[in-house]
Amino acid sequence: MITLFDLSGKNDLRFSPYCWRVKYLLNFRKIKYQTEPTCFTDRLNNTFFGDARLPTITDDGIKISNSFNIAEHIENKYVDIDQRIINSENKSSLYFINHWSDHFLNASILERVAYDIISVLDDKDIEYFIESRSKRFGMSPKDFQACNMKKSENSFYKCCNFLDKILENQRYLLGENITYAEMIVLGSFTWGEKVSENTQIEKKFERLSAWKNELTIRLGH
Repeated sequence: MITLFDLSGKNDLRFSPYCWRVKYLLNFRKIKYQTEPTCFTDRLNNTFFGDARLPTITDDGIKISNSFNIAEHIENKYVDIDQRIINSENKSSLYFINHWSDHFLNASILERVAYDIISVLDDKDIEYFIESRSKRFGMSPKDFQACNMKKSENSFYKCCNFLDKILENQRYLLGENITYAEMIVLGSFTWGEKVSENTQIEKKFERLSAWKNELTIRLGH
């Protein structure tokens, strides 16, 4: 059985967008798996992980990290070639969605939740998170979030608008069928809503909201 090392916080909250990508794919494929709750400092202090980040899985003695690599492994091992939602025809598009989500959608969410995340962390992770993110941001998470929330330019709104436009003439992000693009983007929205109230999709984005609601029900939350 697959074991997924899953980022966890206070009261066993699971909030990593990258871990959710993998869980949504496993749920979609109805593949049995178990999760191992893993805090930030658990990963840092466990030599098992080395340089690997979360998510990491073990499957029949093989250790794999990086959500996209894990997704490819799952599809290649457990799914017939003609049924795979990561394939030679869509992989370039999936690389684009993966990169866009990592560097634009996730960045826009982080601007709005960086400080709120602290309230859902396990106590032993709080000092590490504040120190590491303060170094990354050049200011405290509290100031980083406050500054971004005051900006007239709302990057999260722009990302939602971009996705809503894509869904204007098609049911899913790459066409009329579910692909791994759904898991990538849904994982980001799940992260946002698990840790804060600042990433609610505006009502005007009806297509995006309908897409999210359908997939949340279909893939599990």
